Amino acid sequence: MGGARGAGSARGMAGRAARHPRLRAVLGAMGTMGAAGLIGMLGAGWPGDAAAQAAGADGQDFIYLVRPGDTLIGLAGQFMDTPGGWRELQALNKVADPYHLPPGMRLRIPLARIPVVPGSARVVFVTGTARADGRALQAGMTLAEGARLATEAGATVTIELGDGSRVTVPPASAVEVRRLRAFARTGLTDTVIGIDRGEVDSRVAPRGTGVGRYEIRTPSLVTGVRGTHFRVGTDDGASQGAVLEGRVQASARRGQRAAVAAGYGVSVSAAGVLARPVALLPAPALAPLPSPLLASSATVTWAPVASAAAYRVVVSRDAAQTELLSSQTVGAAEAALQDLPEGTLYLGVSALDARRLGGAGTVAPLVVRLNPAAPFTLAPERGGTAYGEEAALRWAEVTGVAQYEYEVAADADFRQGVVRARADTPSASLPLAPGRWWWRVRSLDAAGQPGPWSEAVAFTQEPSPPQPSFDDDGGDTLHIAWPGAGAAQAYRLQMAADAAFTQIVADVRSDTNDARLPRPASGTYFVRVGRESAAAGPHYSAPQRIEVKQYVRDAQGRPVGAGGRMLDRAD
Repeated sequence: MGGARGAGSARGMAGRAARHPRLRAVLGAMGTMGAAGLIGMLGAGWPGDAAAQAAGADGQDFIYLVRPGDTLIGLAGQFMDTPGGWRELQALNKVADPYHLPPGMRLRIPLARIPVVPGSARVVFVTGTARADGRALQAGMTLAEGARLATEAGATVTIELGDGSRVTVPPASAVEVRRLRAFARTGLTDTVIGIDRGEVDSRVAPRGTGVGRYEIRTPSLVTGVRGTHFRVGTDDGASQGAVLEGRVQASARRGQRAAVAAGYGVSVSAAGVLARPVALLPAPALAPLPSPLLASSATVTWAPVASAAAYRVVVSRDAAQTELLSSQTVGAAEAALQDLPEGTLYLGVSALDARRLGGAGTVAPLVVRLNPAAPFTLAPERGGTAYGEEAALRWAEVTGVAQYEYEVAADADFRQGVVRARADTPSASLPLAPGRWWWRVRSLDAAGQPGPWSEAVAFTQEPSPPQPSFDDDGGDTLHIAWPGAGAAQAYRLQMAADAAFTQIVADVRSDTNDARLPRPASGTYFVRVGRESAAAGPHYSAPQRIEVKQYVRDAQGRPVGAGGRMLDRAD
């Protein structure tokens, strides 16, 4: 009896072959194979077909987009735990003819009836401190279903699923891999990610395979997706989802649902109320970036976007921006980038609205060159003072470089009064007027290509200290004079018994370019003079040696002379 039914079924299928090209091809390939053989062959699936038509999940059902020639029996054999499930598909989808399915039909297949196998997830990128179940994450590690990931401030982690889907977890986020499986006969991913805090950026099925199920769940929002790029986040119970490519089905806790297309976002309040999808803000227009950037830091700017409440700024290793080196949110149309590594990076900037929904970002390559290394500056030191008509620059030698290039400017941005020159040795000097100056230096390789500049050093150039002269008129005081600066200036004059000025005999200040010191006992002394400075102590002239004598004096205290000279008491 069963055999007769099987033969009848086979004859029925053969009779319909004329109307179904796909069945006709199967029958021709199977020859005299019986009905059971036909069902088994259909159940094996058509290479690439199911993957290409996988449209993700909707609630408790997997959605398959019907192609020409598909039948319920074939699809049941391919996806379900038994080929006999085609009857359940017929009832669920209200199909009149199980052998004739309209192409493009969204066929529902219960997820509970689809056999699954364990899926895979691999850590492909980590920066900063990221952990899974308390264990520090490193690239190459695998994750199991149920793993709980957490990123600290400044940290990101990217995991890759078996179908190439990438899940990027930005800083200060906590997520759980709640389901990590794959459909048994097709390999389509069956993944559910939960967000406890922060957000997740997903690029799903980048190879065009489609997905069985890929959902991101927050306390108030569930998003189901087919091959797409979207971002979901949660904060204080409220959730947001932004769709950048493809479509997303959003479901709120209260049962509200919305289909969200690319370029739109949706939000759910902490109370579980789903708002209507809104258009995402346009991508900002970035100001031109230097190429290459000869520094590990930079300030980037862009044109403000109307209605933007903030901006998301990321730097990644890849153009798809799944491997984030940094991620920050700023309020103004500029951001400071720090600790950039050498190489080709990618800068992304997107505008966020008041609900923190972020639109598509502008992504631009950022080439960073950090070699040859910048020398360490030695003199003048930061905030120091150089004296004379020339500035003497010194820096540390860098091994293997061909030359050095240095700049001196009148402003910290090196736009005013810039002097640039090259040197073969780690030192240089150049004429420089008194004033406030900045200088920096960088290395050049054998091809003349520069590395980054050293940090700019501010210094003050002062004239050489005046040289004192001694005029001994024989009086009770010594008259010391020096060249004036041509303007009101305070000076400090010292006299000591030794050239190191450890035995100071006199120390006076003067607002003019001369001063008088009490006459000391006969002997050898040293004098020096320096200009007073509010920023630092005086820079003294080189010590001048003088010989001081005690002269014979008359009753009125005047020096006594003989033979055209004053008489020394030592004579």
